[in-house]
Amino acid sequence: MRSALCSALLLGVAAGTAAAQEREVSFQEQKPVSVTGFAVGLASYDRNLVRNGAGATKLALSLFQPWSDNLYFFGQLTTHVAQHDTSPVHTDIEIDNLIVSWTPPGASALNVSFGRFDAPIGFERDDEPLNLVPTGSFNFEFARPAKLTGALARYAFSPRVTVAVLAANGWDEELDNNTGKTAGARLQLFPARGAAVGLNALYGPEEDGTNGNQRTLLTADATLQPVSRFILGLEANHGVQRTGGTGLTWTGVAATAFWRFGRSIGLTVRGEVLDDPDGVTTGAQQTLSSLTISPWYFYREAQEGVFSTVENTTFRLPAFALRPAVRFDRSTQPFFDAAGGPRRTNVTAVVELVYLF
Repeated sequence: MRSALCSALLLGVAAGTAAAQEREVSFQEQKPVSVTGFAVGLASYDRNLVRNGAGATKLALSLFQPWSDNLYFFGQLTTHVAQHDTSPVHTDIEIDNLIVSWTPPGASALNVSFGRFDAPIGFERDDEPLNLVPTGSFNFEFARPAKLTGALARYAFSPRVTVAVLAANGWDEELDNNTGKTAGARLQLFPARGAAVGLNALYGPEEDGTNGNQRTLLTADATLQPVSRFILGLEANHGVQRTGGTGLTWTGVAATAFWRFGRSIGLTVRGEVLDDPDGVTTGAQQTLSSLTISPWYFYREAQEGVFSTVENTTFRLPAFALRPAVRFDRSTQPFFDAAGGPRRTNVTAVVELVYLF
């Protein structure tokens, strides 16, 4: 009896050893979820509407978890106060980002992302902390998409050259608005230290319910930081939409310059022009232009994470920033809402407070 029991125990130990050899046992702790985000408060004045107001306008919460050295998840929920046309003021909650990023083992130069992400185009982004101006440009609003939902693959040929291709739903569409897809490609160059240049092409159907009227967008952007205290962001967009055998076009350029004068003081100036002669993107045959001047006061640096630096620069985003701005808008047609009807010009003033956590 005793020998039989010993034999059974020995067999159990041998079986357990064999099973342990067949499967990898890891005592590594699960990587924690990082929680970051930002809050935005805004006070504004509109000369045409003779209207001013203040409020807590946006709250964003982001989650980041690396499952391994090759796989991570990033998601962001954003709540913001909105008013569309004549509808009452309401609060929107949206999935601003939802990204699963994978780098195949043994292929560190390749990265594939799935989900909803910032369109890899231009200098400007839709999250306030990542921008150097507290108001969005006409080019960002009308000339090109801000968000895409689909798949994006990047391949780094060298530290100086990266190529990306993507397939996604239509411009800024969370759910596809037709049965076609938008395809795109980006060439990213880093010709020198403090310089990044991107060339992009997008093609696909963008109108609701039809795969006709294909749209082509060609863009170029550059981020230059010749010295640590100065950043120059450049963006150019040219689009063509085929409608009834005719090519309808629009062209826009924008330049943003940021000077850091001291530890807590900076100044941003942005100028832009958007020519929409066929009214494709703005809804009116016009040329829009704007000039924005924004002095900064900021305090402390943000922690590590997605909201830590302006892309392709060494500028650390502040944990607290107070950004007043004055914006001068002009159009060749009456376009800006006013109490007595649309006008060709407008002046707005804002004071934006951004807090990162």
